[in-house]
Amino acid sequence: MNRLTGIFLFIALSTTGELLAQSCTVNGTVLDPSGAAIVGADVELQAAREEHTTTGQHGSFAFPCAGNEPYQITVHAEGFAESQLRGKGPANLTVHLRIADVHTDIEVGENGGVSVDADHGAGTHTLTAQDLQGMADDPDDFKRQLQVLAATSGGAPGQAIITVDGFQNSSTLPPKSSIASIRVNPDMFSAEYDKPPYQGGRVEIFTKPGRDSLHGALFFTDSDSSVNATDPFALSSTPAGKRRYGFEFGGPIRKQKSDFFLALERRDIHEFNVVNAVVLNSQGDETTANENVSAPQRLWIGSVRTDWQLNPKNMLAATYSANLNDSDNVGSGGLVLAEAGYNSTVSEQNLRLTDIFTLSPTLLHETHIGFTWKNTSDVPVSSAASLQVAGAFTGGGATAGHLQNRERDLEVDDDVMWSHHKHQVKMGVASLGILVHDYDPDTFNGAFVFGGGLAPTLDNSGQQIAISGLEQYRRTLLALPGGVPTTYNVTQGTPLVPFAQWRVALFAQDQWSVRPNLSLALGLRYALQTSPASFGNLVPRIGLAWSPDHKQRWVIHVRGGLFSSPVTPDVTTEAYRLNGLRQTQTLLYSPSFTEPLVPAPSTIAVATTRQFAANLGQTWSFQSQLGVERELPQHWHVQANLFDAQAWDTLRSRNINAPLVSNNTTNPLLAPRPIAPGKNIFQFEQSGHLHGQVVFVGADQHSYKRFGIFVGYLYFNLKTDADSATLFPQSSYSNSGETARASWESTHRLFAIGQLNLPEKLSFTSQFDASSGDPYNVVTGMDNNGDGVFNDRPSLAAQQGTGTYQTPFGLLNTTGINGSLARNAGTMPTLIHLDTNLSRTFELHSHGLAADRHQGVTLNARSANLLNHTNVTTVGSVVGSPTFAQPLAAEAARRVEFGIRYTF
Repeated sequence: MNRLTGIFLFIALSTTGELLAQSCTVNGTVLDPSGAAIVGADVELQAAREEHTTTGQHGSFAFPCAGNEPYQITVHAEGFAESQLRGKGPANLTVHLRIADVHTDIEVGENGGVSVDADHGAGTHTLTAQDLQGMADDPDDFKRQLQVLAATSGGAPGQAIITVDGFQNSSTLPPKSSIASIRVNPDMFSAEYDKPPYQGGRVEIFTKPGRDSLHGALFFTDSDSSVNATDPFALSSTPAGKRRYGFEFGGPIRKQKSDFFLALERRDIHEFNVVNAVVLNSQGDETTANENVSAPQRLWIGSVRTDWQLNPKNMLAATYSANLNDSDNVGSGGLVLAEAGYNSTVSEQNLRLTDIFTLSPTLLHETHIGFTWKNTSDVPVSSAASLQVAGAFTGGGATAGHLQNRERDLEVDDDVMWSHHKHQVKMGVASLGILVHDYDPDTFNGAFVFGGGLAPTLDNSGQQIAISGLEQYRRTLLALPGGVPTTYNVTQGTPLVPFAQWRVALFAQDQWSVRPNLSLALGLRYALQTSPASFGNLVPRIGLAWSPDHKQRWVIHVRGGLFSSPVTPDVTTEAYRLNGLRQTQTLLYSPSFTEPLVPAPSTIAVATTRQFAANLGQTWSFQSQLGVERELPQHWHVQANLFDAQAWDTLRSRNINAPLVSNNTTNPLLAPRPIAPGKNIFQFEQSGHLHGQVVFVGADQHSYKRFGIFVGYLYFNLKTDADSATLFPQSSYSNSGETARASWESTHRLFAIGQLNLPEKLSFTSQFDASSGDPYNVVTGMDNNGDGVFNDRPSLAAQQGTGTYQTPFGLLNTTGINGSLARNAGTMPTLIHLDTNLSRTFELHSHGLAADRHQGVTLNARSANLLNHTNVTTVGSVVGSPTFAQPLAAEAARRVEFGIRYTF
C-alpha cells in the first residue's frame, strides 16, 4: 500500500494551484432515438455572436466559451427533427433527436428545467466516450461497473441484459476502444422490452462508426505483483499480473459514401484461486488445505464495422465481432480443491447487419439481422468421481465432465418509427431463434456426497452421535462404524441434447405529447415461444410524465405494466437432458465407497428424472414505478423512484414424487411416494411468487468543466420463494419458511461515480460502490427428508441434545425432518469497491496533418479495489462443519495498472 499511496500523493501534490472557476464551456452529445451517436449533425449557437460546429465521431460537440449571456442552441441532422435548447452559463447536454416533424424546445441553465418525456427511464444514464475513458479496462471490472449502474432501474444487481448496436439478443462486451457510447436503463416499461425492471435492468452499447479521415490508436497497459495486493485468504504471496495491448484504426473507404472501424486487443491475466478448505492428512487428522492455484486467462477481443451510405435515404452498417477466452483451473478456490477444477475455452462470434431507411421525413424503417456462434468447451482436470464433503472440501473430478456446448442464434428485428403531430410511434417485430447443441456429460463420472448425520460411537456402546461430513469421510477411509458415504449419484445415457427454441414478439409503443407539460406512453406487446410452447402472452404498458410548473423544474413519472418473460434455454436443456430417455440418473443412498454400483445391504437406489409441468409457459409479473425529478440551480439534478413488483407463476423446481414423511418417520427413504416407488421426479413448475418494493434516490451534476458526479442509493425489500428456476423448496409439500430475501438481494446499495479535471491537464475519475451482504442459506448438509435435494435446513432447538450446535443463529438441531429455520437466514459481509483512474494527455503537434487529425499520448494509472477491502464471495453454510459461518473466498485484492495510449 505504501508504494501505491506514494505514487498518487506525489502526482497530486506536484500539481500546484487551486481549481479554476467554472468554465463558460457548453458541450454535449447528440443521440438518435435508439441512443446511438449522430455523427455530422449541425449545431448552431446563437448568443452575442453566432458559432457553428458539427458533431464528431462520438456525436459530441463543444463551444469553448459561450459567455454568461443567454444563448440558444439549434441541432439539426438529416431525417431528424430539429431541436432547440435555451440556457445561460456552462452546460453539459445530451440531446436526443427524434424523427423529423417532431420539434422539441427545451430550456437549460439557471432558470431551466428537466424535459417532460414519458420514455425517459428511471436511472437512465448515458456514458459518452469521455466517460468511458475513466472506466476499467479489465473486462470483468468494466462489466461490474456497468452492472452497478444498471441496478438504478430497481433490478437485481449483476443481472442486467447487455446489448450491442440495437440488437435484442444479449452479447458479450465488445472491445472498449470500439465503443462510442453506452445507454444504461432506457425506459424498461416500454413495450419494446420483455424483461421487467426488477430482473436486472438493461445496458445498451453503441459502437463507433468510421470517420472522414484515417484515425487510430495503439495502447498498452501492464500490472504486476509489485503494486498488487495478496489475496486476503492466501498464506503466501499471490503475484497477480495483468497485461493488455491492442490497436484501433478507422477511416473512409469511399469519401462520404463508406467507412470502416477496426479494433483488436489481447488481455493476459494471471490470477490465483486460493483454496481454503479442511481436509484429512495421512494420519486421518483434520488439517487446513491452503493453496494458491494459478488461474491464468487469455482473451482476444476484436471487432470491425463498416458503414455504407447506399443513397441519401438509406444507410447500411455491418459489424463482425469475435472474442476468445481461455481460462485455466476454473471453479477451484474456497472449499474446492485444484483437482476439482476445469480448463475452459469460450468463444463467441457475431455477424450483424443494420439497415436504416428514411422512407419520408416522418417515417423511419430499421432492420437488424444478426447471426451468433457461441462455443464452450470445459475439460476437467481430473476424470475421477467427484467427492463432496459438506462444509469441508470438494475434491475428485468436476461433475460437469468434458462439456462441449454449441449455440447458434439467429435474430431478425424489423422496426418502424413514425412521427405524426404530437405522436411518436414505434412498431416492430423481434424474432430470435436459438439452436442448442449441448454435449453435457454431467455426473457421468459419478459424485460422492458425505453430508454427515448420526453414527454409532466408536466404543460400540450402541449410542448414536452427530458427526460432520468430514468425520463421516474419515470413518469411511478407516472402515470405522458409520463410515459410509451419504449418497453416490451417477448419470448414464447420451450426453448430447439438441433442440431449437424460437421466440417472436410484436410490439407497438406510442409516445404522445399531450401538452407541453404532459406526456403519455402507451404500449402493447405480444410474445410467443417454443420449447416449451407458450402463446397467450399479451401485455399492456403505460407511462405518464407530468410537470406541475411551466419551466418544468419538477417532473413526476408514473409507470406500470404487465410482463411475460420467456423460459430460458438452460432450463429447457436440463428438462430435455434428464427426461428418463436421453439420460437416466441414479441416486444411491449408503453405497459402498469402493464399488458404489454394487448394491450393499443398506443401499437404497432412487432414479431421478426432470420434466416440465403441464401447460408451463412464460412467467408473468406486474411492476409499477412512481418517480419524481427536480432540476436545481447550477444544473444539479435529483430524482427519487419507488418501484413495486408483484410476480406470480414464477419458475422453480419441486420433487412431485418425494417421500410422504412426517416428524414420526424413522427412515424417509422407506416412506411411501405419491406417484411411483423409488423415483424422484424433479419438475419445473410455475408455483413461485415475488413481491416487494425497491427505492432509488440519486443526484447528478455534469455541467461543470472541472467536476462531475453521479451518486445514488438503493433500498431493496423484495421477498420471494423462487430465487431461480432450479431452486427447490425444503419440503415438496410445504412452503413454510421459503419466502425470504432473494439470494442476489443486498438490502442497501450505495454508489458514486465522479470525474475531476485537475490542473496541469490531469483527469481523475473514480467509481465507488458499497452494499450490504447478500443472504445465504443455512443448511444441515444432509438430505433429512429423502427427496434427493441437499437443501435441508436445521431447526431451532430449546436445549442441547444429539445433533445440536450453538451458532450465531441460536441453538440449532440438524437431525430433524424439514427444519424450522427460515431460508436465507445468513448474511454475507459488506462489499466495498473503489476503482480510480488518473490520466494525463500530451498533445503532439505535427505539420502537414489535416485539421481534424491530432496526435497525442495519454498516460494513466488505474486501480481496482483501491481500499483493498476483503469482498467475501463464499461463507461456510453447513451447520456443524469446521467452516460454518466463516468467510472462505473473496474477490481479487487491490490491483493497479499503468498504461500508455498513442492516438493519431
